Amino acid sequence: MPVSEFLDTLKGDVSDIPPVFIRDFTLGMDVLGIKTNDILSDNGFNAELSADSICAFQKFTGQDAVIGCTHSPAFIVEQFGGRMKYPEYGIPNPAVHPLEDSIDFSAYDISPKGIMKDALKSYSLVKERLPDTAVVGNVTGPLTKASVLAGMERVSMLIHSDRDVLRDLISLGFENTKAAIEMMHSDSSIDAGIIAAATDNPDLFCYQCYHDISVPWIEKLTDVFHKFGYPVTYHPHGSFVTDDEDHSDDLLKMKFDGFHFSENNNYPKIAKLFRGKKCTLGGTSIVPALIGEPEEVVKETEFFMETFSENSYVFMASCSVHRGVPLDNIRLMCNTVNQFQRGRV
Repeated sequence: MPVSEFLDTLKGDVSDIPPVFIRDFTLGMDVLGIKTNDILSDNGFNAELSADSICAFQKFTGQDAVIGCTHSPAFIVEQFGGRMKYPEYGIPNPAVHPLEDSIDFSAYDISPKGIMKDALKSYSLVKERLPDTAVVGNVTGPLTKASVLAGMERVSMLIHSDRDVLRDLISLGFENTKAAIEMMHSDSSIDAGIIAAATDNPDLFCYQCYHDISVPWIEKLTDVFHKFGYPVTYHPHGSFVTDDEDHSDDLLKMKFDGFHFSENNNYPKIAKLFRGKKCTLGGTSIVPALIGEPEEVVKETEFFMETFSENSYVFMASCSVHRGVPLDNIRLMCNTVNQFQRGRV
C-alpha cells in the first residue's frame, strides 16, 4: 500500500483494504534472534541494528507503517541523569528515575542527545530502507513522560499536592518531545505521529484529572505535528467508551486525527460514534489473545475487521508489541487480516 493511502486513511478516508500498523517497540529483536543488549545497553544505542530490527519486523508482517526505532524509556531516562536496567533478552526499564526528587527543572537541556539522538538516527535509516512504508514518529503523552522522568508515585503525589511543580515537569518533557519532533522533521524521517499515553489514563487518576492535566498538553503535541503537516494518532489507555461511560464527545472535540483505542472499551460503540468523524485504530488484544491460543487470535482479529469495516480504520494490535509475544500469533493475526481483506475485494 502506498504511504499516501495510509496517510489518507488517518485523515478520514475509508479504504476497501484497511492499512496494517503493528506498533513494534522491541519484538523485531525476536525476529532477528538477537539480544536486547545488542541494541540497548550501558554502552549506548546501536542505530544500525535498531533499523535492521524494525525492517525485519516489517518484512515479517508486511505491515504498511512502522515506528522508526527500537523503543525504550532510556531515551529520556539517561539524558536527564537517571539509570536504566538492561536485561539480556528482556525489556529495558528505569532503575532510577532522573527527576524523582527535583522541584526546579530550569537548568535542564531539552535538546535530544546521547541515546535519544541515536534513536532518531534509526528513524532516518528506516525511512531510507523502507521508502514505501509509512514511518510514524512515536512520542510520549504528558503524564506518561512525567512518570518516566519522576516515577509514578511522585506524579501521583504532585497531582494532589503541587500542580505547579507537575506543570513544570510536564513542560520540560513537552519541550524535549517538541525538539525531537522538529529533528525528525528536519531529517524528513517521518510521515505521521502517534502520541502514546498509557499513564494519561482516567482509570488511574480520575477523569477530571485526565481532562484538566493531560488534554491541554495532548492538544499542544498535536499542534506540533500539525505544524509540519503530519496527521496524528492519539493512544491513551483507560475507559473512554464503555457500557457505563461515554467520553466520545470530549475525544471528538480534540485535534488529533486518529484514535487508537485500548482494551476494555465497547468497540462496536466506538465504531458507531467515530464513523465519519475520525479515524479509528486498534484491534487484537495483547493480553489475553496474542499471548494465548491461536483460535482466540483469529476470532478477535476477524471481530475487529468486521466491526470497523465501515469506518476510516487502521488495523493494529491493542497496544505496542514487545519481546516475548509469540511470533507465530503475530503472523497468524496478520494472515487473518489479509484473508479477511481478500474476502472483501
